Amino acid sequence: MYSKFIKLILPLPSFFEIALPSKEEPNIFHVDIAPQSIACPNCQGRTVCHDRALRRFRHGYAWHIGVLWIELFVPRQRCKNYGFTFTFDYGLGLVHSSTESFRREITKRCHGRSIADVARDYALPYTTVERWFYTYAPEQLVEESAKHICVDEFALRKGHNYATSVLNAETGRILAIVPHRDQEAIESVLKKVVGSIQTVVSDFAAAMAGAIQAVYPTAIHVLDRFHLIQFFTDAPAAQTTLLR
Repeated sequence: MYSKFIKLILPLPSFFEIALPSKEEPNIFHVDIAPQSIACPNCQGRTVCHDRALRRFRHGYAWHIGVLWIELFVPRQRCKNYGFTFTFDYGLGLVHSSTESFRREITKRCHGRSIADVARDYALPYTTVERWFYTYAPEQLVEESAKHICVDEFALRKGHNYATSVLNAETGRILAIVPHRDQEAIESVLKKVVGSIQTVVSDFAAAMAGAIQAVYPTAIHVLDRFHLIQFFTDAPAAQTTLLR
């Protein structure tokens, strides 16, 4: 019965054998995987295990316990035909220290709540939750009429690729996403929104202000709390530096 319960809260392939956690680490479940033939993703030919490493990944969450981790050996395979090497993740979508199932679950928790609140509840970096949220956001786009919206940029890859999104401020649902973060991109994403927009919440960027004025000239432009607090927090520090 306990084994069935664990498989319910930790959805994993049927050929995974989940061991009970230790008393010292009650939130870490070791997974044993029966030997199997792994095909090359390019030529579908035979491969051999080049190396393997024991790693831990966030995979679930339980109240009063916290994040549930799985521990397993992740193989590094080499193709016999071409010498191509690759990491095999058993379809779990392993990235850094989380599975795709965990990332999607955290994304769902962001609906109707701020990313900062979710990040704090699950002891995750804000930028990590933000990246996960917007990675899976295109799958969750909805078309609904809105009166109050939030527009913001986010990093697809920090320092390299950015995009802009619009959310319904009342429901928290994602209404539109476009690549890039310049004024042209912001204007294009705002034009995708359906409804009589009364309020637009954004940061202090000049491109944001220009786009909002161009698309919704009669709407009230509200500066979001996060950047407003950050602005007043940084101002005294900058003044002190100048005085020195």
